[in-house]
Amino acid sequence: MTKNRPQTHFFKIIFIISILLLFCFPQTASLQTASVEYICAGTDYETPVYIIKTDYKKPAIMIVAGTHGNEKAGIKAAEYLKDNLHIERGTLIIIPKANILACEENIRCFPPEINLNRVYPGNPQGNPVEKLAYEIFNLIKKYDIGLLVDLHESIEFYRKNPKNYGQTVIIDSDDDCLFELSSFLVEEMNKEIIEGGNKYQVLVDPVKGS
Repeated sequence: MTKNRPQTHFFKIIFIISILLLFCFPQTASLQTASVEYICAGTDYETPVYIIKTDYKKPAIMIVAGTHGNEKAGIKAAEYLKDNLHIERGTLIIIPKANILACEENIRCFPPEINLNRVYPGNPQGNPVEKLAYEIFNLIKKYDIGLLVDLHESIEFYRKNPKNYGQTVIIDSDDDCLFELSSFLVEEMNKEIIEGGNKYQVLVDPVKGS
């Protein structure tokens, strides 16, 4: 059962993001182009950023995975999306391996004592991880991102242990449209889940420290 869990999470993430993008990107046909740029270029943290554009800049969405290098489902999902997703309007930015050194070492953080998820908005004069956070934050401003999807895993489900955030969709806005969309996604996901403690739910307040 444990061996199949990352694969199961991968397909769930693909489903959620596909439905999300279907709602966020209006279906007006436009030519799609793809390119790659790099953050922290020339350093050990050099990380590819995949940019998918159409003739219309908006809406602009960013997907970030690999903040924690041992959370493989989100990384696999982001890699799959960059290679297979077609959008008809707007801009999509995908960072599959935000902390590429942690991903390569298959560990949560690299270096272990600095958590990328805790140092935003970063510092251009700080340590390498703070510089990485700063460059990711600058991408958000550069492309005027309207929605950011940050992919993570957890060791336990929130319904069973509220100290962990597995099986949650967490939104940091009380926007009614975003809440309704998130609730719809959760409802669709839960149709395939029998055990109540394993079901998804929407949390509105951001997680402290993230």
